[in-house]
Amino acid sequence: MGDTGALGRRRLLKAGAASLALVATPRALGIAATANIPDKIVIGTLPFSTEVTAFIGDVDYFKEQGLSVELFHGQGGPAVVQALVAGSIPLGDVGVGPALVAAARGLPLLQPALGAVGTPKQPFSRIMVKGGSPIVEVAQLRGRKLALHQRGTMEDIGLAALKKTHGIGREDLEIVLVPAPAQPQALAQGLVDAIYALPPADTVAERRFEARTLINTADFIPYIGYGTLAMRRDFVETYPDAAKKVMKAWLGFCRWIDDNAEAARKVSDANLNIDADLREHVRIPYFVRNGLPVMPNVWHVYEMLVAGKVMDAASDPGKLLDEAVIEPTKRITLPALDELGWSKDAAVQDMLRAAYPLLPKPPEAYYAEWEMKLLAM
Repeated sequence: MGDTGALGRRRLLKAGAASLALVATPRALGIAATANIPDKIVIGTLPFSTEVTAFIGDVDYFKEQGLSVELFHGQGGPAVVQALVAGSIPLGDVGVGPALVAAARGLPLLQPALGAVGTPKQPFSRIMVKGGSPIVEVAQLRGRKLALHQRGTMEDIGLAALKKTHGIGREDLEIVLVPAPAQPQALAQGLVDAIYALPPADTVAERRFEARTLINTADFIPYIGYGTLAMRRDFVETYPDAAKKVMKAWLGFCRWIDDNAEAARKVSDANLNIDADLREHVRIPYFVRNGLPVMPNVWHVYEMLVAGKVMDAASDPGKLLDEAVIEPTKRITLPALDELGWSKDAAVQDMLRAAYPLLPKPPEAYYAEWEMKLLAM
């Protein structure tokens, strides 16, 4: 498989465990393998409101589950995946795409959950241009400079779907890698013609630099699941009770965010250091209520990764997704959900029936066993 830069095997394995003093593996913590719950669990997280861990505050479902959690803050998904693969951390609140790439490379990561989702009602990322730009249609991006914050991100691989729906893809653009916080200024200064921005950078561009939206991701991928809770296989095998408790906490947060939008926003704004004048304008995605992977979405992310040449096609993609997603979900998430109770989720029902531009088959061809139950609720 081709190297994905920050996600390449060599760089993944060179990530230094010494940078993190607290980890939750038996060897590092000196805890006997028979212990049910480690003294402390470190979870990798990212500076985006797609992260369930961005909403930890006075309400803390990890504490309610009797878990002591510490966060490792990475600037991008690859940094967290590096720490996971190196064994520096056991869990990572990361993107579905990077976790799939790692699993495809035979690395010991499981992804038994879904968190944040961009929907037509709650769109998340978007392509933006200057307020006075002559670009008013997506087709006019051809040959122009588009800023991405990193290769291998949902925005990067989403360009494959944009090619399918609007005829403009990565090969038609001049891609410029610009860190997310610097994108609004780069656009304002004319260093790029457009930015593919995530919150809060998109809000900064809009509110402070008068940038305007050219297209929302939800306009060409109506439903896109962003976040998963990646778990090291050895953590799950050593601490099955802790893995289930972590998942119950994840579910608790997802439901709390949906049910307490204003309070949740205040927590994430504070945790992400959002400036006061931007806080009410920053987009927050939808969080699924049962934490279950939506398999048409997982398959679509896989197809986007392959089409975007972030990873080679797996020799047996069904086996890959079964081992990385389906079996861990049966082992961890379904038991946690049975204890906590299932919740009707109309957005996920719509997501299960939605159109996915790069899927070669109808969505129902990709359903896992739990998805018919979700549709019947």
